[in-house]
Amino acid sequence: MICKSCEGRGYVEIEKRCEICMGSGKAKSFNPKITTNLNSEQLNLFMKGICGACEGSGVVKKFEVCKNCNGKGKVSKCKICGKNIVGNYDLCPVCRRKPHAYLLKNSCGIEDIRLNNVYVGKVISVTDIGVFVSLNKRLKGLIHKKNLKNNLREGDEVLVKVSNIRPSGEIDLILNPMDNYEIVNVSKDVPFTNIREAGKNIGRMVEIRGKVVHIKQTSGPTIFTIVDETSAINAAAFEGGERAYPEISVDDVVRVIGIVKRRDNKLQIEVFEMERLLGEEAHRINKSIQKELERKANPEFKGFLIESKILEKLKEEMIEVARELRKAVLESRPIIIRHHWDADGICGGVAIEKALIDFIEKVHPDPDAKDYLIRRRVSRAPYYEFEDVVKDLDESLEDMEKFGDKIPLVVLVDNGSGYEDIPAIRQFLIFGADVIAIDHHFPDEEVDNYLLYHVNPYKVGGDSNYTSGVLSVEIARMVSDINLTLLAATSVVSDRAEGEVEEYIKLSGFNREFLQDVSLALEFEAFHLRFRHGSPIIHEILGFGRKDRQQKLVSLLSSLAKDGIERQVRTAMEGVKIQKLKNGVILIALDIENYAKKFTFPPPGKLTGEVHDRFKREYERIVTIGYGPDFAVIRSEGVELDIPRLVKEIQEEVNAEVEGGGHLVVGSIKFVPAMRREVLARLASKIGEI
Repeated sequence: MICKSCEGRGYVEIEKRCEICMGSGKAKSFNPKITTNLNSEQLNLFMKGICGACEGSGVVKKFEVCKNCNGKGKVSKCKICGKNIVGNYDLCPVCRRKPHAYLLKNSCGIEDIRLNNVYVGKVISVTDIGVFVSLNKRLKGLIHKKNLKNNLREGDEVLVKVSNIRPSGEIDLILNPMDNYEIVNVSKDVPFTNIREAGKNIGRMVEIRGKVVHIKQTSGPTIFTIVDETSAINAAAFEGGERAYPEISVDDVVRVIGIVKRRDNKLQIEVFEMERLLGEEAHRINKSIQKELERKANPEFKGFLIESKILEKLKEEMIEVARELRKAVLESRPIIIRHHWDADGICGGVAIEKALIDFIEKVHPDPDAKDYLIRRRVSRAPYYEFEDVVKDLDESLEDMEKFGDKIPLVVLVDNGSGYEDIPAIRQFLIFGADVIAIDHHFPDEEVDNYLLYHVNPYKVGGDSNYTSGVLSVEIARMVSDINLTLLAATSVVSDRAEGEVEEYIKLSGFNREFLQDVSLALEFEAFHLRFRHGSPIIHEILGFGRKDRQQKLVSLLSSLAKDGIERQVRTAMEGVKIQKLKNGVILIALDIENYAKKFTFPPPGKLTGEVHDRFKREYERIVTIGYGPDFAVIRSEGVELDIPRLVKEIQEEVNAEVEGGGHLVVGSIKFVPAMRREVLARLASKIGEI
């Protein structure tokens, strides 16, 4: 260890009272005998009445040999009693006279073995010529048959003395049993490097110190992802397919000795030794890592794609979300992206997914990290329902148990703002998760009590025209600067958003017709994917693959979607009833249960919207309700609805297990089948009173 007294210099600087001026700093005269030791400037000071020896300070500085290390700059501690030792020794003079044996760590090679020292070994093979003994994973020696006095078996622990090291590298051992002996651990003295500089030491053995942020068990090595204040690296520890260093957990600060190698264009260290650090050193390392992590997590905000007062008001919250996402990647914390299955939700979810993948590829040492850090999942319901959270939570807890993963960061896109989201969110919070919502549905006041961050245009005076896709694209650009304008434009067109957000359509470079086809292709494919995220095919539709293939795929899928819509609408129109309410609103009632095929595209919500579009050409104020045995889908035009409020009122008035919500003018309701008539009647009555 470097001597703390002299900081490795071998000398210390001390101050003494000046003997010429006796500490006064002044001198009326001086002894001519000292002039040979003074320079001209010091002599001039004496001429002015100032002591030139101390230059008026009253003290003189001298250098003395450090008494702690005897000028060597280094000290060590006795590995048995802990006393400081001067010189290159393992043990103090007293402990050297006690019975002791050396235990070689795996970093030690043949150059670290000393003749006549006693070592701890393990029998690995019994042969006709003698017994082979392993001193560590890299070294083994032979006890010749003539030197064996008792029978040994494989797996026996023995004490052996090194009697000879041959030029060929073969090590001769003899048994050296002892009683009441001390074990002295021996590690190789290798140069320390921070992780950023490890690339300069490829092929060499080095020591690094850092924090374990992820552990991945493979059929071969156990992969530890380690970070320090400079960078991150994967450390591969081989233990025959078993978990290496089971005592090491995520968030432990460790010391690692190994050889730096390159794998898949990424640096990796092949581990020989790993031990957990505790106390002051671990605290210092952890503190410096956390400080640097916070710096790297800061997103670079380069302005929004469009000018918008609403986005400016949401900017700080969006920056915090981007910071949390980047921080999760740097800490190897899994991120679950749960989004609604429609085109807006898909565009928002994929925008966050692609930005995170791009960021991982830039900063993470594990080329496979995106496969276990990012999980994009689809929600069929327009809220985070229990069926979704049970799957997410079960998978997360299983990964925590198997691989030591952290509890994830959950990002809800095009969901998460309603009171119906709260039960699922609360269940995840019990296990320590953080939940973020990026949504444009009318928010419930209570949900903010359970969210880490909540990006919603309604909270700053905006409305649902600022789609989840738009919000997610702008946040994604803060995570990693990639081109996602097609996703923002598609979400605007698919959700029929109006106003300044239409600027995204111009920025995309595509016309509305193509964007509408992309939207239909997404929803058609998502309908058939059911609960699968289908990232490869969804990414192709959104243009992240070959452009010529995207054109063909969008054309095919959108035409199939249009054909399906036309067939279903033609049949559904037979089940439509039109009623004019007392306030002049035209109510369109669509019997989906009997006039639409089940499990066929378009689903009830999409079908209700398509029928609604046909009738709104004829009427200015119109509400369309598509109903089934236990649900109703609501679409409106020219009517100031507040669907979340209507749902709460009906809940209080009708005992029918009513739940639902959505946007103010677009939403859905669920209820028990036996109370369908009462619920629909109460709904129609309330619409007629608006």
